[in-house]
Amino acid sequence: MSSSSRLPLPTLHAFEAAARHGSFSAAAGELHVTAAAVSHRIKALEDSLGLRLFERKARGVVLTEAGVRYQERIAEAFTLIDRATRELSQPSVDGPLRVSSPQAFLQHALMLRVSELLRRHPGLNLTLIGDNRMANLRAGKVDVAIRFGTGDYPGLSVVPLLDEAITVLAPAHGDGEYEDWRHACFIEDDSALPTEPWSHWHPWWREAGLHAPQQLRRLKVSDSGLALAACCNGLGLCLSRLSVAQEAIDHGEVIALRPWRRTEFSYYLVSLPGAADAPRVVAFRDWLEEALRDLRQAMKAAIRQPEA
Repeated sequence: MSSSSRLPLPTLHAFEAAARHGSFSAAAGELHVTAAAVSHRIKALEDSLGLRLFERKARGVVLTEAGVRYQERIAEAFTLIDRATRELSQPSVDGPLRVSSPQAFLQHALMLRVSELLRRHPGLNLTLIGDNRMANLRAGKVDVAIRFGTGDYPGLSVVPLLDEAITVLAPAHGDGEYEDWRHACFIEDDSALPTEPWSHWHPWWREAGLHAPQQLRRLKVSDSGLALAACCNGLGLCLSRLSVAQEAIDHGEVIALRPWRRTEFSYYLVSLPGAADAPRVVAFRDWLEEALRDLRQAMKAAIRQPEA
């Protein structure tokens, strides 16, 4: 078999287009050549590789098992080529970028996804700062911040990122012991703001018919990430946002005891107006839009719709 490095790019283009369309004729139309030219290129490719890539059918072509594997890798290669070509016309994002984010959101939502950002921009010198306090962008210590709030940040560039939902979680291995809340331990997030009523236990207790909270057992922790960790370790019930709890739910560590509720606040990306279009900020914002897509879909599905 000849070295793959010697395969002409037009031949690989012909294979990728034919594999995508399932037709030599459709590939020919896309590439502005004849169907015979496409067929000739693919025959030459198969001869070079010593493998059949297509089964020829009366109404088109179908990839063989080898063809399926090859098409997946060739498609990845063309994606990388397209991205490299686009990046040539864009300003470099190499250099430092300092990002502040709420601690639990950073730990449980962003850290799971940030490897793609670093792979995409290897020259980006990223600093992630987990801090529940509101970062002062004008002090120059961070370049961009993720904030959980109303979105009303005067004098700043504000981009909506993600809505949020909250519910009551219990350890998945509780075996029904949390059905009667009178005997449960309630884990309290001491960082929850007074303006987030559903992030506190009182409205949940009222719904459950518990009107003597002084008689309930409680465990107080300093942030929502610790509250989730305590719940996962079987210490009691916690209130958790979906963005923080999604991984633990997917891994079967916790279960939701109540329907998800839309929170009063959402996540926003904020920056100084003069920095909003800086290449590194734009690269981070574009990555966030993609990285949070699955969470955005999960949030939309989870948030309880108003009853008719």
